[in-house]
Amino acid sequence: MTDIKVASEIQEVISSGRILNVLIVDDSKVIRSAIREILELGNIQVTEASNGKDALELVYNNTPDLVLLDVVMPGMDGISVLRTLRKSYSKMQLPVILVTSLGSSSEIVQALDFGASDYVTKPVDFDVLWARVSNQLMQKQTAEYLRLAQSNLEKQIKQRTAELNNSNKQLKEEIEVRLLAEDQLQKQANYDELTGLPNRSLATDRLYQTLLKSKRHNLQPCLAFLDLDNFKYINDTFGHAAGDELLREASRRLTECARESDTVARLGGDEFLLILEDDRTNKEQQRETGIRHIGERIIENFSKPFIIEGHELNVTASLGFAIYPKDGDDSNKLMRHADVAMYRSKNEGKNTFCFYSPEMSAKAIMRMNVESELRQAIENKEFTLHYQPIVNSKTGHIVKAEALLRWDCDKLGMITPDCFIPIAEETGLIVPIGAWVIKTACKQAKQWRDSGWPDMCITINVSARQFQANSQLVETIKKALKENDLPSDAIQLELTEGVLMKETDCSQKSMAQLDEMGIKLLIDDFGTGYASLSYLQRYNFDSVKIDRSYISNILISKQDEKLVKAVIAMARSLGMSVVSEGVESKGQLDFLIKENCEYIQGYYFSKPVPSEEFTTLLKKMSKAGHSVQSLKIVSGVN
Repeated sequence: MTDIKVASEIQEVISSGRILNVLIVDDSKVIRSAIREILELGNIQVTEASNGKDALELVYNNTPDLVLLDVVMPGMDGISVLRTLRKSYSKMQLPVILVTSLGSSSEIVQALDFGASDYVTKPVDFDVLWARVSNQLMQKQTAEYLRLAQSNLEKQIKQRTAELNNSNKQLKEEIEVRLLAEDQLQKQANYDELTGLPNRSLATDRLYQTLLKSKRHNLQPCLAFLDLDNFKYINDTFGHAAGDELLREASRRLTECARESDTVARLGGDEFLLILEDDRTNKEQQRETGIRHIGERIIENFSKPFIIEGHELNVTASLGFAIYPKDGDDSNKLMRHADVAMYRSKNEGKNTFCFYSPEMSAKAIMRMNVESELRQAIENKEFTLHYQPIVNSKTGHIVKAEALLRWDCDKLGMITPDCFIPIAEETGLIVPIGAWVIKTACKQAKQWRDSGWPDMCITINVSARQFQANSQLVETIKKALKENDLPSDAIQLELTEGVLMKETDCSQKSMAQLDEMGIKLLIDDFGTGYASLSYLQRYNFDSVKIDRSYISNILISKQDEKLVKAVIAMARSLGMSVVSEGVESKGQLDFLIKENCEYIQGYYFSKPVPSEEFTTLLKKMSKAGHSVQSLKIVSGVN
């Protein structure tokens, strides 16, 4: 039988003209009468019962097509009636829609587990009631057709020859399994198995229904996207079981923050969606204020530690809000714009919420264009390295060069590192880009060493992603040194505290291998994090680099002056050298020389320049003599 024929016969059953019967069970005559009026307008026959006992008697005497069942009733409550009915009738044989004033999603999920087909909440929204009654009746009639088709099929099977008996038996067993799984499949189709929340499919349908109602009644519902911050790190560190437990607890907290009329759904992974119904405040400012209160409540609720498998985890959330109709007049636009707003929250430091604004879309498009072009930048040879000298304060010699990545995109023009580096790290493109930087820097180090500067060292910045599994950072460095016949002291790796904070077994192993190879490590931006001292004790660092924010104020801030002195003294006591970056004036230079800071870097000597210009600096330095001040003169940079 073709799919077209099946669909035609299903429609014939549905439109056969048989009057459908709905049993309304509610102790309130007013509510029964109101629902009766709505259903009879749709040509549905209505039977009423004011209590659970009468309802069961009516069902057993003349089974209706659907039961609308109040949860809270004197005597036998709705849940007890539901459980009794399910002993005799499956969900497809007798759909039951609960009418409840209960606000807890856990109680609603429990009712669904007991066999409820769907639910509506009091006060009853008759548009929603009619939609859900129609949906359940349609499913029941379709099921009746399927059962009829199954019965006919079984008759045909019995008429087949004996040679097909084994095949017939197998087919019958498969049909029975499908029937037994029918109820579970329906639930799985609409609800997330892990959290019990509505899934993407049901949430999309709820959003569509909400927008239809909002258009008719001039309402302003809000769509929110929520993403857990650093969930992947927790999942990778503590395992998927812990990640699942965290998602369940996050779902519970999120549901606590929503109102009874709102929908909380899980889209997948650590992404959640909220449909915030309009509270009928028509003034836009007041509407945003109400949404803001919900956002603040969620952020506050997620600020409490999560206790997962005995571990105390701090997990925050980033939210984005889009309001209908100003931020989108259909579900697709609202979802897209809420997603854009959520990513703005991520970019603003996480643990916050943002409302959508049109300029966000422009930035999102720009980011998408940057990511697209970034994927081809290496192949198109759009990357170059610039080098900034690091000067020995005692000899005046350029002894090191920091390699700094530059990108001149053929289509987008010059893109700044603070724009494309975060995108490269987020997408994982930093791994191949970082490999290119290592290979290019080693090749340049070889050229300079062969040209008369045998001790020249290039410092290379590496990110946390390069220390993750499958990045092959250590192998890339080994190969680059070997291909250029370079010793391990030809390069030095600069690590920010962010690399150390994302410490994994893989990163620990990589740093141990680098130490065995003799690769020296430098901790960058020292003093800007929270645990720098503990990292100095744990890892074998050769140098620390004092962040430019402290150097710029050493002549005007006693606090920064004391901090720089303390870092230099501490490093000396640990046998480490110090690099001060961001030196721009002679006064700063004189201060650092007086405090015996070994290495100086900054615009006082030179900005980052291409390799050819850097070579010129090296040649001029050789002629200038051993004077830090004279180097500033020959570099031509003020």
